[in-house]
Amino acid sequence: MRISLKWLRELVDFELSPEELAEALTLVGFEVEEIEDRRSWAEGVVLGKILAAEPHPNADKLRVCQVDLGSEQPATIVCGAANARAGLLVPVATPGTHLPAVNLTIAKAEKRGVISEGMICSLAELGLERVSEGIHEFPPDLDLNLYPLGSDARPLLGLDDVVLDLTSTANRADALSMVGIAREVAALTRNPLRLPPVQPLQAKPIPNFKLRIADAKACPAYSGVLIEGVKVGPSPDWLKHRLAAAGMRSINNVVDVTNLILLEWGQPLHAFDWDRLLQIMGRKKPTIEVRFAQAGETLKTLDGQTRTLHPESHLIVAGGQPVALAGVMGGEETEVSSATTSIFLEAALFDPVVTRRSARSQGLRTEASARYERGVNFATLDLARDRAVQLILGLAGGSVVGLTTFDQRPPLERTLKLRLSRLIDVLGEEVRPEEVEEILSALGFQLSRCQKVAPEAPSLPSTETASVACCVWQVTVPPYRLRDVEREIDLIEEFARLYGYDRFS
Repeated sequence: MRISLKWLRELVDFELSPEELAEALTLVGFEVEEIEDRRSWAEGVVLGKILAAEPHPNADKLRVCQVDLGSEQPATIVCGAANARAGLLVPVATPGTHLPAVNLTIAKAEKRGVISEGMICSLAELGLERVSEGIHEFPPDLDLNLYPLGSDARPLLGLDDVVLDLTSTANRADALSMVGIAREVAALTRNPLRLPPVQPLQAKPIPNFKLRIADAKACPAYSGVLIEGVKVGPSPDWLKHRLAAAGMRSINNVVDVTNLILLEWGQPLHAFDWDRLLQIMGRKKPTIEVRFAQAGETLKTLDGQTRTLHPESHLIVAGGQPVALAGVMGGEETEVSSATTSIFLEAALFDPVVTRRSARSQGLRTEASARYERGVNFATLDLARDRAVQLILGLAGGSVVGLTTFDQRPPLERTLKLRLSRLIDVLGEEVRPEEVEEILSALGFQLSRCQKVAPEAPSLPSTETASVACCVWQVTVPPYRLRDVEREIDLIEEFARLYGYDRFS
């Protein structure tokens, strides 16, 4: 999981340096494999405006550009990009700048008889794309009062960020999300968590629509929102930058929102082109079915491959035709494109074992399947869906027509008994009840004492003290930890990793 520190700071305050945060996370069970300082990719790159772009006197494919960098005199820069023209706002690498992506240090240089005083950059030269067709063009309506010419271009490129690449154990499904890691940082720093704002969705059932779930164990919950009148197009820069930091490419505003929610909450979503679904269904009553594959069925997935489906392949089916491999990858025939005007937004829960077998049956592993295989948080399905709808309406317009739901989720509560005497016996270290309560509460557990510690032994001088033996809590496990906290020993481990393993003999 790639963690953007810029994004993380929107969810929780912390004053740790990237290196200090990496060490703290590693000590509590999240090994940081790499610290990627994206700021170094474009140090010395500034915002410029091309005032003029004239043909080079000695080279047919080059232009001599006069570029305003906020100084009294414009800089002369020789550029070979076909899209270089007057009026563009562009990133400019000034002399002395080193561009790691192309291992190039910029210097004043003569190019076919003309002195060039910098380089106008493409996104590939800045490490943001593999291949670029020309120099990067910032939006023409960019606020030059907020971003003056000659100012640092990194905030405009999403390169004012540091990214931690970390791994978590297989039992920590909650750690595959920004909110999950933010919870850990909040517990480490004892600072409050700021969850993204969500407006609860209020919608009537989708008219004349039927939803069928063949196996409630394989799919315990399914929700679909029909949105009409959307305008699919490019995402705003903030969304592109957020995805880029996570290692994802931008596709369009609707699909990008579903990927943002996957990163933010760990809840995969999928958007179908509703009109294409209706074409597949023909004259039949609109029906979405979730079932296993039947003999002879095929599906062309978004990667362009036509796949022969197996009995273990778990499907989303429209009008009897497979349109997606459930929890793994959508189908090409119903993908959202620039021509899409109505979408069916799917938010569902799929069984981890079923998803793993389904993905393996096709030799596929995706960001979505990786999360379903570990087990997503049952409690945040509606919240993630509603936030996605809110963002789609804000970025692509449209209006909600209706909502369809199926819900057979198991109870989202678990209460465990925790004995202080057992904790001390396992850890071999005397701790105070207040320390246990502080740490577990910071991690989101709710504790209530069954019996209070005897006042005559507040310092807990030994494990033989009667007060230790009688200090017992009832601990309510938060929904996002139901997958991995099942026993008293799990609670002891949770306390120990934040208390510090190095403090135990």
